[in-house]
Amino acid sequence: MSIAVSVIVRPSSGLRLVHAGLCCCVMVSAAACPGWCAPLLCVLAGLLGWRGRPHRNVCQLDISGVGQLRLAVYREHGAALRLLQGSTIWPGLLLLRLGGDGGRVQVLIVLPDSVMPADWRALSLACRAITARAEIKTRTL
Repeated sequence: MSIAVSVIVRPSSGLRLVHAGLCCCVMVSAAACPGWCAPLLCVLAGLLGWRGRPHRNVCQLDISGVGQLRLAVYREHGAALRLLQGSTIWPGLLLLRLGGDGGRVQVLIVLPDSVMPADWRALSLACRAITARAEIKTRTL
């Protein structure tokens, strides 16, 4: 597999900050709830939300010239993946749904602060090219 784009994706500090703020707001909302059950549920929801925080691992995303993807998480070997329908490619957010041969779907959230600026542009263009190629294939069939 010849590599066209290779990007190191780090955890987004902005996403972690927003997530922590949301969990704190849910726990603080317990003060406005009447009774004892609703405040307890608010605090519990905030704590459970904090436990499910966004990924913390650094991963490497390699995209070949033909559109094959490989995601390697730190200390693990990557497997061949493909970009699935339902992926979101916006100017400020890449929400990549990656599917493998086993049917397992991984979601990779890439924000501009997760990668270097030059890598952001290259990754965004590569993902757009993959989706455009997939649309052309489905239209001709």
